[in-house]
Amino acid sequence: MTMPEPPLVSIVTPTFNSSRYLEELLCSVEAQDYPRIEHIVIDDGSRDDGATIAVLRRHPAVRWWSRENRGQYATVNEGFHAARGDFVTTISADDMYADTRAIGAMAEFLSEHPKCDVVHGYTQHRDEKGTPLTVQPYQRYPYWMLRYNLGLILHCSLLVRRDRLLRDGLFFDESLRYIGDADWLVRLHLKKYRFCRIERYVGAYRHHGEQLTTMATVDRREDALRREERARAYRKYRSSSALISLVYAYNTFHQRRIKLSAAWHRGGVGEVLKVTSDWIRRQYGVE
Repeated sequence: MTMPEPPLVSIVTPTFNSSRYLEELLCSVEAQDYPRIEHIVIDDGSRDDGATIAVLRRHPAVRWWSRENRGQYATVNEGFHAARGDFVTTISADDMYADTRAIGAMAEFLSEHPKCDVVHGYTQHRDEKGTPLTVQPYQRYPYWMLRYNLGLILHCSLLVRRDRLLRDGLFFDESLRYIGDADWLVRLHLKKYRFCRIERYVGAYRHHGEQLTTMATVDRREDALRREERARAYRKYRSSSALISLVYAYNTFHQRRIKLSAAWHRGGVGEVLKVTSDWIRRQYGVE
């Protein structure tokens, strides 16, 4: 008896001047133990003297093409439309997967749970060199919080049924620059997509100085644009200011709880007092 083939998983990666980290991502995808993966990489008009294309040419299994710059969310949408997979996801060129079972764990879960539309795990945060951070952020949020605190789930750690996305026309909002991924997840949630969590790290998010969001914090105009986008999303989804404050307090409590626990294991009472005093100085400007 011939066993049926497992569902095809399509991974979409937009890349723009990302040759520095792209190869590590490509190798991370190639190392996955799931047998049916289509990796689509779209070079969004990189201006790096051919460095990005040189990396892509070293990986013949990747399905890729180049074209003029259109922005990251338009590029992801293009990839979703071009994908042939039963399940689809997107991961940025500077991120990677946490281990070789990341895609398989999600694909197998969706295959075994037909009522689930979106499966996700946790995102491991790493430094510029790809080393996991000592303290990982709290990520066990209830799904109703998505519309009150954008970005509770990162797109590098989820898998979605592509047929429903196409049927509902639920793609990224190309008018956005910073919060398109968070906005997309809110719309999936409001459209009654069923989210399911698996208890493992899936994606690995790399923190570095060249990220769009990092650069926005030092550019006043870009920071203002990001804030305006968030405010617009909260208005669009009628996000109660009281609930936004409640979710912020919930998030702050759990992030600090985890950091205090790490401080205790690292250095006992002395380290806890040091971390606490640092928080007070930042909060109140105390020298």
